[in-house]
Amino acid sequence: MDLNIKDLDDAVGQRLREQAGAAGLSVQQYLRNELTRIAARRSPAELTAGRVPMSRTEFEAIRQRLRDIDAA
Repeated sequence: MDLNIKDLDDAVGQRLREQAGAAGLSVQQYLRNELTRIAARRSPAELTAGRVPMSRTEFEAIRQRLRDIDAA
């Protein structure tokens, strides 16, 4: 896949060049590595898919356990 990013702020481009240079990589390789790292992470939507929100009772029980730990 080839990507073309338009209208990137000059300061952002400069910062990416600096980061790539510090890593001893070309900007292309640096961005390839960063994009690969980003794509490997699960998105917030993926992390929360299918989760059932905690009930108020469960929340209060955990809160009380933490208070008990702090008091000990």
